[in-house]
Amino acid sequence: MDRFDFSYSPYEILTVPERAGLQAAVDLMFFDDEAVIIDSGKPIPFLYVVIKGLVREVNPDNEVVGLYHPRDTFEARGLIEGHSPNRFIVQEQALVYTIPKATVTELIHANPRFGAYFYSSVADKLADMAHTKGAKEVESLITAKVRDAYRNNAIWLDSSATILDAAQTMKTGKSKSILVRHDDTVGIFTESALRDIVIAGVASSDSIHAWTQFQLISCDIEDYVFNALLRMTKYKIQRVVVTENGQPIGALEQIDVLAYFSHHTHLIAQRLERAKNVDELVAIADQMTQSIQILRSNGMRAQQLAQLTQVLNTSLFEKTWRLLAPPSLLENSCLLVMGSEGRGEQILKTDQDNALLMRDTVDLELAQHTCDEFSRALARLGYPPCNGKIMVNNPEWRKTISEFKETVYQWCHAPAGDSMMKLGIFIDAKAVAGDEKLLLELKEQLNRIFTDDAGRLGQFARAIDLFDSQSRGFFANLLNRRAHMDIKKMGIFPVVHGIRALSLQARLTETNTFERINRLTQTGVIDAALSRDLAEALNFLMDLRLDAGLANIAVCALGNNQNQVDMQTLTTLERDLLKVALQVVKRFKTMIHQHFHLGSF
Repeated sequence: MDRFDFSYSPYEILTVPERAGLQAAVDLMFFDDEAVIIDSGKPIPFLYVVIKGLVREVNPDNEVVGLYHPRDTFEARGLIEGHSPNRFIVQEQALVYTIPKATVTELIHANPRFGAYFYSSVADKLADMAHTKGAKEVESLITAKVRDAYRNNAIWLDSSATILDAAQTMKTGKSKSILVRHDDTVGIFTESALRDIVIAGVASSDSIHAWTQFQLISCDIEDYVFNALLRMTKYKIQRVVVTENGQPIGALEQIDVLAYFSHHTHLIAQRLERAKNVDELVAIADQMTQSIQILRSNGMRAQQLAQLTQVLNTSLFEKTWRLLAPPSLLENSCLLVMGSEGRGEQILKTDQDNALLMRDTVDLELAQHTCDEFSRALARLGYPPCNGKIMVNNPEWRKTISEFKETVYQWCHAPAGDSMMKLGIFIDAKAVAGDEKLLLELKEQLNRIFTDDAGRLGQFARAIDLFDSQSRGFFANLLNRRAHMDIKKMGIFPVVHGIRALSLQARLTETNTFERINRLTQTGVIDAALSRDLAEALNFLMDLRLDAGLANIAVCALGNNQNQVDMQTLTTLERDLLKVALQVVKRFKTMIHQHFHLGSF
């Protein structure tokens, strides 16, 4: 018999003696079309590994819930539990390895990592397996700690030291910043303060206290370099103060981060700040996509990339708006991004989803002209117009605060047509420029409308079933060679919308789905086990969506099909994880149905 292939999960982690034991016990079996390999409720004597052919898994309702290709393993959980509720039937003539139950049990006891593949919780399996996908063991920004990049060369002065003292100390120590002690507080004095001092004509004999920043942006020494970079980018600063056990010990400079971040995304933020026209922003927007491609190829996951992208996109949209909007409009309006952009879960460029809230005193003709220019500018930056026209150049999404309040009221009290869809998009709104108080005022009205209104909340939550018909027929479609899956409709949307409905009921202020999951867990709305499974499942589904989008860009330089995952390109491990993730989605949808009593609607 040919030697067993130990090159894929979970068999690659077996030791040499363990492999020898498995090889001695394994056998081959051939099954013809429609043969039943495992019957529901019957004892399972073997673990099966497909060599050739195709096997389908059918649940008690006769739905196809899984497909097993060459290198796929089944039915591990049923083997451990003694039986499976589902049937495993040959779709195409199959040649399989059979590993006796006794051998599998022995390996599970001898090799904890091998056993973890079968015993791990859904969250652990998704997290561990996704991190090892493709054997990408790259030391990158994801794993690098502040401790790794931080240079322990802090310089300290008392706040009574003179400006001349500080300049001489910085020159001697070749430092761009000094930590300053003042009573029980610590601040930072930087070279940019020296520039402001010269401009102001301040005497060099004055103390540095008045020029020291005591509102510190900090990062713990055990935190990730990625988070330090995120703070620098978000606050438009060149350094963060490093703390250890809550106490400042030094500063991490941008130059230190360069060692771990070779493509310089923080420099993108600096270029955005310096840009003087839309033409300059176009080149910067292209660089943002290139940075995403590099980061993903180095193993960074979608959730982290989304955080970074939100910071950069917010800066890009704000800069574009400020270049186009006159001061009178800037001061009396609030520019919003919505949907996935508002949640901070959009990585590649997609349709524009934005709106403008205005005070009643705004010049409406001026606002219309500026919004038209803004929409055209975003199209140049790579964000195509929204097919549903959810854009500031559409009067429906450019209104005064009083008009928008009336619109929100109508959405809530006349939940027909696309009202619930529009409401869902708006609930995720995030302010990117202007007066954020306008958005807060509108969301407060929304909270009042939904407070203790179970019927209206249930009406909103029921959209979780919007794409149910596609979900039920997914594996059957694969049998018919329709090998593409809309990852957003089948996996991401149900999680995002279900969490959105729970967050609306709980009156949460967070818009990011992962942050909402954490808050809902803290308040006891979602139990801890489901919370972990949901977060990992969503992260994995976002990974697949991002990879599909990047593959599409590589082929045709467009990201419009980023939701379509080609199932034929997935590895055995990815297919296994996708099945696990979709099971989590199904479990969560059941919870939403029960929570909002959707059977009553």
